[in-house]
Amino acid sequence: MQVIKKIVSVLLFVVFYISVSFSQNAIDISNKMFEDAKKVNSVTFKILSKERFGSEYKLIEAYFKKQSTPIRIYYKQLKPNYGAEVLINEKYSKKSLVNPNSFPWINVVLDPMSKSLRDGQHHSIYDAGFDYFIKILSDLFEKNKDDLSKLITYKGEINYNNIQCYKIELNNPSFQIIKYKAQGNYTVNSLASKLNICDYHIIERNPAFKEYTDKITIGTILNIPSDYSKKLILVINKITYLPVYMEIYDDKGLFEQYQFSEVQINPVFSENDFSETNKEYGF
Repeated sequence: MQVIKKIVSVLLFVVFYISVSFSQNAIDISNKMFEDAKKVNSVTFKILSKERFGSEYKLIEAYFKKQSTPIRIYYKQLKPNYGAEVLINEKYSKKSLVNPNSFPWINVVLDPMSKSLRDGQHHSIYDAGFDYFIKILSDLFEKNKDDLSKLITYKGEINYNNIQCYKIELNNPSFQIIKYKAQGNYTVNSLASKLNICDYHIIERNPAFKEYTDKITIGTILNIPSDYSKKLILVINKITYLPVYMEIYDDKGLFEQYQFSEVQINPVFSENDFSETNKEYGF
């Protein structure tokens, strides 16, 4: 009987040790991702996004060039509207130059936060790249820092599109839809940014708001998620420590999915990379 008790004790210790080790490994990998992401000032990449709208999902494939300081962005949609382009540079201040590659067949200048540019997309062009999601992830980690080792799991090394990667999973049991009273005056987007939630979640759960620039006045009662996600799956490149794949879940299931490819970190851009006169562009 004593032998059995000792065996059980040893097994429990091994299971506990492995669990703690895997959690700590996931935390260490994530912290390294946060550190390395801060070193990225410029990036080019392709992204395949899958985002939920109502009961359906919309898929968009696009190519990006982005410089963080000063902010400059070139976007070209590959699917479904091949050739649509968006350009942000100092010339257009807080606006963007848009080549819709469809009617009205001329370049137009639009607010990047407008419904015209946000239609069918959870995020604005400003959120492209890794800065936005690193901010969201950092907030989730900070909120759950006391229980993080219980919530995050290291799933091991995997080969993702011929890239050696780490896979981690974060489960957030405290996620819920809450009643929130606005403490000031905001737009839908600025309130979401303050709370580190997706602004589409506000529109989805509060029918009175239709646009991301709609005003939210002090005292307004809203239905919002307590956190950005209920569950998060991350696949992280072993060399760059940047995500190559993400799945984000809420109370309804899969909310967003992103796949990154052809990522180049800190390329040196020329003025021509963010100019409408670039002969490779369609402006």
